Amino acid sequence: MEEGPQPERSASFRIARNAVSLLAGNAAGELLASYALVLTAVSLGPAGFGTLSEAQAFMEPFESLAALGLGSVAITVAARRSGCDGVLRGTVWGIRCVSAVIGAALGVSTAFATGRGHLWPLLLTFAAGMLFTPISAVSNLPYHYNQTIHKRIAVPFLVSAVRLAATYAALRFMNAPLGYQLAAFTATVSAALVQRAWARRDYPDALRFEAALARELLRLGWPAAALEFIVSCYTRASYFLLHRSGATVQGEFAAADRLTRPVLALAAALFVSSLPTIAQLAARHEFALLKVAYRKTVVRVILGLGPILAVAWYLAAWLLTRFAPEYAASIWPFRILMLGTFFMFMNQLSSAFIMALGKFRIIMGVALINLVVYLALAPWLIAEHGASGAALATTLMEGINTLMQLVVVWQLLRSSHAAHSGKLTT
Repeated sequence: MEEGPQPERSASFRIARNAVSLLAGNAAGELLASYALVLTAVSLGPAGFGTLSEAQAFMEPFESLAALGLGSVAITVAARRSGCDGVLRGTVWGIRCVSAVIGAALGVSTAFATGRGHLWPLLLTFAAGMLFTPISAVSNLPYHYNQTIHKRIAVPFLVSAVRLAATYAALRFMNAPLGYQLAAFTATVSAALVQRAWARRDYPDALRFEAALARELLRLGWPAAALEFIVSCYTRASYFLLHRSGATVQGEFAAADRLTRPVLALAAALFVSSLPTIAQLAARHEFALLKVAYRKTVVRVILGLGPILAVAWYLAAWLLTRFAPEYAASIWPFRILMLGTFFMFMNQLSSAFIMALGKFRIIMGVALINLVVYLALAPWLIAEHGASGAALATTLMEGINTLMQLVVVWQLLRSSHAAHSGKLTT
């Protein structure tokens, strides 16, 4: 049965509460997934881990493109429709199934065309997993929109347990990049099956495809699709620019990059939990409340994230030196990226407000500027400083992005509030 959002004391309180709930539900799963990742990196060593990471980084932009931006667009449309019903979910599923096939084929063919054919077993395994991600994405939509993540609190743990078991199997029977990619594929398939079964239990509406709605979603979503593709390109580009430095340097950067993932999981939780709330406020034209929510959430992010980054700065260096000395060269790239994660955190928050206001073309323009800035910085920084240069290019680009998005969000909220107030007075 469809559940509507319940009133709360304030939008900022609701956003914070939902983010905490999402993190609490994912905590056990994140712990197991992180351990599986560490086991993979240590077992393969920097060179093998670099090869695995290069293949994954190559396919991830095509996976983002196949998503067509429908995750955020569907939430915005659901707010306008006052519900995430079976028609919306079925239409998203139909679109995503077609786009997943096209995206997977495009990614593999592009790899062969650019001289990365030697990675074909990894690429094909990743592509096969892309065919199952639409199931997970559509199954999660009603939970995110209705903010009922607590109903599926056991799912992340179950999926991560499968991932860890498959990683141990790879360690024993196929201790090679392909073995660990197969472990990831096993987890992807398991996630799709478990999340689909969970969604059918909690939201049993029959899924139905509607052509008119599909056209509307594609019309609204193409800027968001371009946005996600562009963002994925400049966040994964370091692996391609480091190609000449060799697999070992790629592996060192990959270790630093993956160590930031727990903090970025916080940002993702904030984005997922805040988008439904602010989309509903925007649909009701409550722009004054949106301004207050944005200001309070920014302050809370700054106050809450600072201590986490300070602890991580020293803790990660100790962990690498003590338990994975072969990755000691990853310490400074990690520290530089940790500064970048603060900006990424802020950018996720700002992007949620811009998307909730339906300004997908504006956020796409911001992403294009980010890409230009990154490509202007990265080649010479990487040539001079290797993995640390790649981390520095990302951090500088994200810092500029933060300044841009703060200005954009504030201007959008102010102009929207002024325009709506003018309509009311007339």
